[in-house]
Amino acid sequence: MNKFVINLDLHGGDFAPKSVLEGASIALSKNPTIHFKLHSTKELQKQYLKKFSNIFQNSDWIVSDNIISPDMKPSEALKKDNRKSSMSNAILDLKNNDNEITISAGNTGAMLAYATVYLRTIENISRPAIASLFPSKNHPVCFLDLGANSECTAENLLDFAIMGSTYYQVLYPDTECKVALLNIGSEEMKGNNLIQLTHDLLKNERRINYQGFVEANEITDTTNHVIVTDGFSGNIALKTAEGVSKFITDSLKKSLTSSLYSKALSFLLKNRFQDFKNSIDPRNFNGGIFIGVNGIVIKSHGNADGHAFANAIEFGLKCLKSNLLKKIKLNVSR
Repeated sequence: MNKFVINLDLHGGDFAPKSVLEGASIALSKNPTIHFKLHSTKELQKQYLKKFSNIFQNSDWIVSDNIISPDMKPSEALKKDNRKSSMSNAILDLKNNDNEITISAGNTGAMLAYATVYLRTIENISRPAIASLFPSKNHPVCFLDLGANSECTAENLLDFAIMGSTYYQVLYPDTECKVALLNIGSEEMKGNNLIQLTHDLLKNERRINYQGFVEANEITDTTNHVIVTDGFSGNIALKTAEGVSKFITDSLKKSLTSSLYSKALSFLLKNRFQDFKNSIDPRNFNGGIFIGVNGIVIKSHGNADGHAFANAIEFGLKCLKSNLLKKIKLNVSR
């Protein structure tokens, strides 16, 4: 039986290490072929060894000197004193191991810095992007960039489109992937100079099935499968969607518990409400990949709980099983 090796930064995220270890435990119970490499300080193992003995006893444990704080600048993370941190060790382990992946819920800027310095970008790709799936009425939508690059060139966005299309077709091989460019309108002349330059490049690119512009209010009801934008706009869209999702579920829960009648009604319809909650719950779509670096590095949401982190691990497992990195390299080299 093949073992799929996953490096975990136990110190990444708001609820780490408990959320990371809970997620690992859930994922391992469903996928016994997983083998974890746990990156943490010595003190952490002593604290959690008994509670998560099933994880620690069946994993490699790599001692780290320190951790990367959420507010640490990438330049600081790259200094010699932080090169033995849990995040640094977890990403560095990929340098000579193509059959492994790394997952962290920690500092995004530091993760990107380590990934690009240690692993480098794929040939013909100048910048990596963060790609993740959005829930949508028709099918999941791949959205990129979600925050790796606040400023982009038209050539960068073209690279994102090619990588995003490849990524989607690997995850959903029976789909004829359609690509769109995020814009303030669907009309041909809408958008700034960057959007217009990118539009011209995408129209003439044979490796993608380009459909033109898409507006932000169409993201959850689009026939497109990949939506391309710069990291500044993409990150705002992501955080807005997550906030709206939480607002809707919290408001619905409040309404359904406001009276005895509504409580009784919600009990009768609890399965339907649970299906609705699951369809928009960002935890079920947790895991953004640093697409374009020469390795599989996955960024979990910083506020991920055990359930969300388990989904990030499941996503990583799918990337390994599908040879995602090899297929992206092949497509961007053409």
